[in-house]
Amino acid sequence: MRVVVINTGTEILLGDVLNTHLTFIAQQILPLGLRVERQIAVPDGSAIREALQENFRSAEIIFVTGGLGPTTDDITREITAEMLGLELAADPDLETTITERLRTRGIRLTDRILRQAQVPRGAQVLPNEYGTAPGLYLAERETAAGASPHLFLLPGPPRELRPMFEQSVVPLLRGIVRHEQPLAYRAYRIVGMGESYVEEAVGPQLLALPGLELGYCARMGEVDLRVIAVPEILEQADAIVRRKLAGSIFSTSSESLESV
Repeated sequence: MRVVVINTGTEILLGDVLNTHLTFIAQQILPLGLRVERQIAVPDGSAIREALQENFRSAEIIFVTGGLGPTTDDITREITAEMLGLELAADPDLETTITERLRTRGIRLTDRILRQAQVPRGAQVLPNEYGTAPGLYLAERETAAGASPHLFLLPGPPRELRPMFEQSVVPLLRGIVRHEQPLAYRAYRIVGMGESYVEEAVGPQLLALPGLELGYCARMGEVDLRVIAVPEILEQADAIVRRKLAGSIFSTSSESLESV
């Protein structure tokens, strides 16, 4: 299934914060047999509309991070509802949850904060244990623009997104992708060989394995060899790599050569 991640937030494009969402989501979905095929970062505000339109028909699953808060540039919810032809309606349970959470913190409730309880009709609410903006899941459906993808709208702060993803999104994804084969990933950090020599040593044998994806990345004095495959094929690939490059592999983790 074609997976697209759209990250909203001007702070990402200014370089003020690292985009850790892509790494986290990619790692979470790989065991489910899914891979991120495209990632887009857009500023806060209406730019999310164009990003959704560009991927609406080609993607099968879209994750959108950010733009669900109470400020005027948080309009992911509104634009998504508009594109799907869905009305926004207040969710009484969400209103109660937000009201109680603010009351216990001694924060004054405003209409702007309460707009986070507006939900597109038919959307499934994903609870947010660490913030006031809920996540939303909209299953694929027929719209005036054609069939829509599965849409997951997720909060921007990592401390809110990560537990929500693990507790609510992953179970939903398991139902969506139950016929997909799980994938596994392994990276080898190699020293003392150039990129082309590494490829010559293991490339032909690895690429002969069915469904395996292979990648190389040259660094200063090192080469990263990355392998993605279903678990049983990955074990066959591992045996090939270790047999051919045994003396040159210094790590299969993210540690640096200096730390080994």
